[in-house]
Amino acid sequence: MGLLYFTFGDNWQAPSKSSIEYGLKWKMSHYYAQHMYEPIYPIAVLNPYLANVTDGNATISLYVINEYFNGTQGQLYCSIRTLDSFNPRFSFSYNVSLNSPGTQHLATLPYATLMRDSECTTNNRCIIHCSYSGSQQEVGQTLFLTRPRNYQLYQPNLRIQNIQQVSATDFDITLNATQPALFVWLDVPANISGYFSRNGFHMFEPTRTVTFHSWTPITNFNDVNFDVRLTSLFDVTQP
Repeated sequence: MGLLYFTFGDNWQAPSKSSIEYGLKWKMSHYYAQHMYEPIYPIAVLNPYLANVTDGNATISLYVINEYFNGTQGQLYCSIRTLDSFNPRFSFSYNVSLNSPGTQHLATLPYATLMRDSECTTNNRCIIHCSYSGSQQEVGQTLFLTRPRNYQLYQPNLRIQNIQQVSATDFDITLNATQPALFVWLDVPANISGYFSRNGFHMFEPTRTVTFHSWTPITNFNDVNFDVRLTSLFDVTQP
Protein backbone atom coordinates (compact mmCIF):
# COMPACT_ATOMS: atom_id res chain seq x y z
CA MET A 1 0.00 0.00 0.00
CA GLY A 2 1.14 3.52 -0.68
CA LEU A 3 0.17 7.05 -1.62
CA LEU A 4 0.58 8.51 -5.11
CA TYR A 5 -0.66 11.70 -6.70
CA PHE A 6 -0.81 12.84 -10.34
CA THR A 7 0.61 14.93 -11.88
CA PHE A 8 3.98 16.37 -10.75
CA GLY A 9 5.14 18.91 -13.37
CA ASP A 10 4.22 20.57 -16.67
CA ASN A 11 5.96 19.91 -20.00
CA TRP A 12 4.68 23.20 -21.42
CA GLN A 13 3.05 26.44 -20.25
CA ALA A 14 -0.67 25.85 -19.78
CA PRO A 15 -3.33 25.61 -17.06
CA SER A 16 -3.20 22.03 -15.81
CA LYS A 17 -3.59 19.76 -12.80
CA SER A 18 0.17 19.51 -12.23
CA SER A 19 1.47 20.63 -8.84
CA ILE A 20 4.55 22.47 -10.22
CA GLU A 21 4.29 25.04 -12.98
CA TYR A 22 6.41 24.98 -16.14
CA GLY A 23 8.63 27.74 -14.67
CA LEU A 24 9.20 25.59 -11.52
CA LYS A 25 6.93 27.62 -9.24
CA TRP A 26 5.18 25.41 -6.70
CA LYS A 27 1.38 25.53 -6.70
CA MET A 28 -0.51 25.30 -3.42
CA SER A 29 -1.27 21.64 -4.11
CA HIS A 30 2.46 20.84 -4.13
CA TYR A 31 2.99 22.36 -0.70
CA TYR A 32 0.14 20.22 0.61
CA ALA A 33 1.53 17.13 -1.14
CA GLN A 34 4.88 17.77 0.56
CA HIS A 35 3.06 18.06 3.87
CA MET A 36 1.01 14.87 3.51
CA TYR A 37 4.16 12.85 2.76
CA GLU A 38 5.69 13.64 6.18
CA PRO A 39 6.85 10.40 7.86
CA ILE A 40 4.68 11.18 10.90
CA TYR A 41 1.31 12.77 10.23
CA PRO A 42 -1.69 13.44 12.51
CA ILE A 43 -5.26 13.00 11.29
CA ALA A 44 -8.55 14.18 12.83
CA VAL A 45 -11.75 12.76 11.32
CA LEU A 46 -15.34 13.94 11.83
CA ASN A 47 -17.84 11.09 11.41
CA PRO A 48 -20.28 11.60 9.81
CA TYR A 49 -18.68 14.33 7.70
CA LEU A 50 -20.29 17.77 8.16
CA ALA A 51 -22.35 16.51 11.10
CA ASN A 52 -24.42 19.05 12.99
CA VAL A 53 -22.86 20.34 16.22
CA THR A 54 -25.81 18.91 18.18
CA ASP A 55 -25.55 15.41 16.65
CA GLY A 56 -25.19 13.10 19.65
CA ASN A 57 -23.96 10.23 17.46
CA ALA A 58 -21.16 12.18 15.74
CA THR A 59 -17.56 11.62 16.82
CA ILE A 60 -14.08 13.05 16.33
CA SER A 61 -11.45 10.32 15.85
CA LEU A 62 -7.74 11.07 16.26
CA TYR A 63 -4.96 9.10 14.58
CA VAL A 64 -1.21 9.37 13.99
CA ILE A 65 0.34 7.76 10.90
CA ASN A 66 3.94 6.64 11.37
CA GLU A 67 6.42 5.46 8.71
CA TYR A 68 9.48 5.09 10.95
CA PHE A 69 10.71 1.59 11.79
CA ASN A 70 12.53 2.75 14.90
CA GLY A 71 10.51 3.73 17.94
CA THR A 72 9.78 7.41 18.50
CA GLN A 73 7.80 9.44 21.00
CA GLY A 74 6.00 12.75 20.81
CA GLN A 75 2.83 14.61 21.66
CA LEU A 76 -0.38 15.26 19.77
CA TYR A 77 -1.84 18.63 20.68
CA CYS A 78 -5.33 19.61 19.47
CA SER A 79 -7.16 22.89 19.86
CA ILE A 80 -10.64 24.08 18.95
CA ARG A 81 -10.39 27.58 17.51
CA THR A 82 -12.44 30.41 16.10
CA LEU A 83 -11.30 32.83 13.40
CA ASP A 84 -11.68 35.98 15.48
CA SER A 85 -9.00 35.22 18.08
CA PHE A 86 -5.60 33.56 18.39
CA ASN A 87 -6.63 32.09 21.74
CA PRO A 88 -8.07 28.56 21.45
CA ARG A 89 -11.52 27.89 22.89
CA PHE A 90 -10.55 24.44 24.12
CA SER A 91 -7.44 22.27 23.94
CA PHE A 92 -6.29 18.77 24.82
CA SER A 93 -3.23 16.61 24.20
CA TYR A 94 -2.02 13.01 24.13
CA ASN A 95 1.40 11.48 24.68
CA VAL A 96 2.22 9.29 21.69
CA SER A 97 4.57 6.30 21.59
CA LEU A 98 5.17 4.93 18.08
CA ASN A 99 6.97 1.59 18.08
CA SER A 100 6.50 0.46 14.46
CA PRO A 101 5.14 1.70 11.12
CA GLY A 102 1.36 1.94 10.88
CA THR A 103 -1.63 3.95 12.01
CA GLN A 104 -2.21 4.45 15.73
CA HIS A 105 -5.70 5.32 16.93
CA LEU A 106 -5.48 7.63 19.93
CA ALA A 107 -9.05 8.54 20.82
CA THR A 108 -12.66 8.84 19.72
CA LEU A 109 -14.39 11.85 21.25
CA PRO A 110 -18.08 12.88 21.31
CA TYR A 111 -18.45 15.71 18.82
CA ALA A 112 -21.46 17.41 20.44
CA THR A 113 -19.72 17.48 23.84
CA LEU A 114 -16.58 19.08 22.38
CA MET A 115 -18.65 21.72 20.62
CA ARG A 116 -20.67 22.46 23.75
CA ASP A 117 -17.56 22.76 25.93
CA SER A 118 -16.03 25.11 23.34
CA GLU A 119 -19.23 27.16 22.98
CA CYS A 120 -19.36 26.41 19.27
CA THR A 121 -23.04 26.75 18.47
CA THR A 122 -22.72 26.36 14.68
CA ASN A 123 -20.45 24.42 12.33
CA ASN A 124 -19.05 27.56 10.72
CA ARG A 125 -17.95 28.97 14.05
CA CYS A 126 -15.03 26.70 14.92
CA ILE A 127 -12.25 24.61 13.43
CA ILE A 128 -10.06 21.90 14.98
CA HIS A 129 -6.30 22.01 14.55
CA CYS A 130 -4.05 19.14 15.61
CA SER A 131 -0.26 19.13 15.54
CA TYR A 132 2.29 16.44 16.33
CA SER A 133 5.56 17.43 17.96
CA GLY A 134 8.43 15.00 18.34
CA SER A 135 12.03 14.64 17.28
CA GLN A 136 11.07 15.72 13.76
CA GLN A 137 9.63 18.99 12.50
CA GLU A 138 6.17 19.76 13.87
CA VAL A 139 3.40 18.84 11.44
CA GLY A 140 -0.29 19.54 11.74
CA GLN A 141 -3.71 19.07 10.22
CA THR A 142 -6.73 21.38 10.26
CA LEU A 143 -10.21 19.87 10.32
CA PHE A 144 -12.91 22.09 8.86
CA LEU A 145 -16.31 21.37 10.38
CA THR A 146 -18.09 22.78 7.35
CA ARG A 147 -16.94 23.87 3.89
CA PRO A 148 -14.41 26.74 4.03
CA ARG A 149 -16.71 28.99 1.98
CA ASN A 150 -19.29 28.83 4.80
CA TYR A 151 -17.02 30.22 7.51
CA GLN A 152 -17.37 33.71 8.91
CA LEU A 153 -14.05 35.29 7.92
CA TYR A 154 -12.45 38.32 9.53
CA GLN A 155 -9.88 40.75 8.18
CA PRO A 156 -6.54 39.29 9.40
CA ASN A 157 -4.55 42.41 8.43
CA LEU A 158 -1.66 40.36 7.11
CA ARG A 159 1.59 42.28 6.81
CA ILE A 160 5.19 41.49 5.97
CA GLN A 161 7.20 42.69 8.94
CA ASN A 162 10.67 41.92 7.67
CA ILE A 163 12.59 40.22 4.85
CA GLN A 164 16.14 39.18 5.67
CA GLN A 165 18.61 37.59 3.28
CA VAL A 166 20.41 34.77 5.13
CA SER A 167 22.40 33.40 2.17
CA ALA A 168 22.75 33.96 -1.57
CA THR A 169 19.64 31.87 -2.18
CA ASP A 170 17.64 31.94 1.11
CA PHE A 171 15.44 34.67 2.58
CA ASP A 172 13.57 34.69 5.91
CA ILE A 173 10.19 36.41 5.63
CA THR A 174 8.40 37.37 8.86
CA LEU A 175 4.63 37.86 8.72
CA ASN A 176 2.29 39.61 11.15
CA ALA A 177 -1.47 39.26 11.57
CA THR A 178 -4.04 40.64 14.00
CA GLN A 179 -6.42 37.67 13.64
CA PRO A 180 -6.19 34.09 12.33
CA ALA A 181 -5.86 33.73 8.56
CA LEU A 182 -6.70 30.70 6.38
CA PHE A 183 -4.72 29.58 3.33
CA VAL A 184 -2.05 32.28 3.58
CA TRP A 185 -0.31 32.48 0.21
CA LEU A 186 3.03 34.15 -0.56
CA ASP A 187 4.17 34.86 -4.10
CA VAL A 188 7.29 36.42 -5.62
CA PRO A 189 7.79 38.27 -8.92
CA ALA A 190 7.71 36.20 -12.11
CA ASN A 191 11.42 36.80 -12.74
CA ILE A 192 12.34 35.04 -9.47
CA SER A 193 11.99 31.26 -9.34
CA GLY A 194 12.06 29.18 -6.17
CA TYR A 195 9.91 27.80 -3.35
CA PHE A 196 8.89 28.58 0.24
CA SER A 197 9.44 26.39 3.31
CA ARG A 198 5.67 26.56 3.83
CA ASN A 199 2.90 28.13 1.77
CA GLY A 200 -0.87 28.00 1.65
CA PHE A 201 -0.80 27.53 5.44
CA HIS A 202 -3.19 28.58 8.18
CA MET A 203 -1.85 31.26 10.51
CA PHE A 204 -2.99 30.66 14.09
CA GLU A 205 -0.38 32.88 15.69
CA PRO A 206 0.29 36.64 15.34
CA THR A 207 3.83 36.18 13.97
CA ARG A 208 5.31 33.55 11.68
CA THR A 209 8.56 33.24 9.71
CA VAL A 210 8.89 31.26 6.47
CA THR A 211 11.94 30.84 4.26
CA PHE A 212 12.08 31.41 0.51
CA HIS A 213 14.70 29.45 -1.42
CA SER A 214 15.66 30.81 -4.83
CA TRP A 215 16.86 28.40 -7.51
CA THR A 216 19.58 30.91 -8.43
CA PRO A 217 21.66 33.30 -6.29
CA ILE A 218 20.22 36.79 -5.81
CA THR A 219 22.71 39.63 -5.57
CA ASN A 220 22.16 43.29 -4.66
CA PHE A 221 19.09 42.36 -2.61
CA ASN A 222 16.68 45.15 -1.77
CA ASP A 223 13.54 44.28 0.20
CA VAL A 224 11.66 47.04 -1.66
CA ASN A 225 12.38 45.46 -5.04
CA PHE A 226 11.90 41.92 -3.67
CA ASP A 227 8.14 42.28 -4.01
CA VAL A 228 6.54 39.46 -2.02
CA ARG A 229 2.76 39.42 -2.47
CA LEU A 230 0.61 38.21 0.40
CA THR A 231 -3.01 36.99 0.29
CA SER A 232 -5.37 34.75 2.29
CA LEU A 233 -8.82 33.22 1.93
CA PHE A 234 -10.31 36.46 3.26
CA ASP A 235 -8.87 38.45 0.33
CA VAL A 236 -10.22 36.16 -2.40
CA THR A 237 -13.73 36.18 -0.92
CA GLN A 238 -14.06 39.97 -1.01
CA PRO A 239 -16.17 41.52 -3.83
